Amino acid sequence: MVEQRGFTIVELIMVIVILGIISAVALPRFFDRKTFDERFYFEDVLSSVRYAQKLAVASGCLVNVTVNDGGYALAYGAGACSGVQIKDPSDKSYPIEPPANVAVQGEMDIEFNSLGCIAGNPSANCSSGNNTVTVGNFSFRVHAATGFIEVMQ
Repeated sequence: MVEQRGFTIVELIMVIVILGIISAVALPRFFDRKTFDERFYFEDVLSSVRYAQKLAVASGCLVNVTVNDGGYALAYGAGACSGVQIKDPSDKSYPIEPPANVAVQGEMDIEFNSLGCIAGNPSANCSSGNNTVTVGNFSFRVHAATGFIEVMQ
């Protein structure tokens, strides 16, 4: 007796229909560049803020972070390090501007001190409040008193 193996025509057609539905719904999301640009720029800004905080703790110098719709930048604040230029780890020059289709909402102009918190007045103390920036659909907040950087969804 000969056994026949394979798929029926109905099974093949159903697989093709399901693949067609998935490609019609899912593929446009993969090719929307704006979503990728927003996420990548958000991650750049977030990692730079974290880098600034770590640099302030490691160097003992004030590190200023500016984020707005024109881009983001890091610079040393007043004090012993004030004349030294901070280099971006990817060797880009500050300020780093957002891609053309990415909107940045909210402004941040903070200064981390050697404790890792946002410098108050005098700069050795920590200030209070929160600083929030939104890049596209992604947001993060820096808690001034602790320096905790919280990513919000």
